[in-house]
Amino acid sequence: MSVAARAPVRLGFGGGGTDLPAYYEHYGGFVVSGAIGRYAMATASPSPDRGIGVNSADYRRWLRWPAGVVPELGEPLSLPRAVLGWFAEHGLLPDGVDLFLASEVPPGTGLGSSSAMAVAIVRALAEFAAKPMTPGEVADLASRIEIERLGRPIGRQDHYAAAFGGLNAISFSASGVEVEPLTLLPGTIENLEDGLMLFSTGLTRDSASILADQTTSTARDVATISRLDRLKALAYEIRSALEGGDLEGFGALLDEGWRLKRGIHRAISSGAIDRWYETARRAGALGGKITGAGGGGFLLLYVPPSARAAVTAALRADGLCPLAFGFDRAGATTASLPTGSGVSAISMAGGTR
Repeated sequence: MSVAARAPVRLGFGGGGTDLPAYYEHYGGFVVSGAIGRYAMATASPSPDRGIGVNSADYRRWLRWPAGVVPELGEPLSLPRAVLGWFAEHGLLPDGVDLFLASEVPPGTGLGSSSAMAVAIVRALAEFAAKPMTPGEVADLASRIEIERLGRPIGRQDHYAAAFGGLNAISFSASGVEVEPLTLLPGTIENLEDGLMLFSTGLTRDSASILADQTTSTARDVATISRLDRLKALAYEIRSALEGGDLEGFGALLDEGWRLKRGIHRAISSGAIDRWYETARRAGALGGKITGAGGGGFLLLYVPPSARAAVTAALRADGLCPLAFGFDRAGATTASLPTGSGVSAISMAGGTR
């Protein structure tokens, strides 16, 4: 049997940057995020020759290693190579595997698509290898592979959002990670879905340089630490606003958090991003932010339903395109597929769980 897995990308609402080890290992991190119904997908299938292969639809690359050869670290396709290498080194792929990958969200958009893909690959291979793993174990392994094995200067919130799904408060410390689902009043999640909007800026960015600089400044710059402390405090306020059903207050907190975060690094915002944000505010948005580390990707806004049409028209006139979405409640999931059926992970986008 083949195993198809999918893992959702996420929206970060507050506390971004406090999930970097340079911060949370000393001060403790705290973020509030929500997984959304756009997915990274991986299918693990039996190998016809006991070798290991990976096929990426997004990058249009195909790599293959003969039986008994462990995939080495490197490019291209460094992420699946690293995950496959870990599973092979631990003796979990004795008969090889064929891995197919595809994503609904391209990299560089600030929605955590790379980390969601890491989670999807780990989930697919773990199921394929008959190695049961909890969502926390999947997220931990995926984050360690990206941060330690590949040396990426990223945070850990994306992996936990992808593995667990839903809306969560996530705490980080040197001793571990705790995921706590938000306790929302009836109707709040539906009202939040009605009020949140995503607009593609058409700009992609490599977050590594921003996060690497932030990691360095966190270790020595008092001003950066102070801003991250405030962003963490705002994340607690955001949780309280959401759990209390105060969505106007949530929008105002998004605005405060964005104005604070953009001061951490010069590349987080730009003249164009600032103009788009203020355009949205004038049209009725209460608050928002650029997703992820900043510099490009999607503009996330909280907009009262009465202002959605005006905000959409104003940003469309500036060349930005809205992306429809809803929240994902399930996190990383798998489905068994008949080998040779021609069914891939892409089919899971329709809702198979």
